[in-house]
Amino acid sequence: MRKKRPSLQQECPGQVYWIIEPGDTFWKISRTLNIPLEDILRANPGIDPRNLQIGSKVCVPLKK
Repeated sequence: MRKKRPSLQQECPGQVYWIIEPGDTFWKISRTLNIPLEDILRANPGIDPRNLQIGSKVCVPLKK
């Protein structure tokens, strides 16, 4: 398995985006990047965390 890295994205100012891969959950992303789950949920209000689509991009806040 390759190591995933967040990428800069203009649609997420002050944040990065994460491309969803099989098995990803917001909880798993939050643990991988050491970012509170609540911050990821707040950054993605229109995305159902129980129905993440492979290949879609989600915004991830940068650490403060």
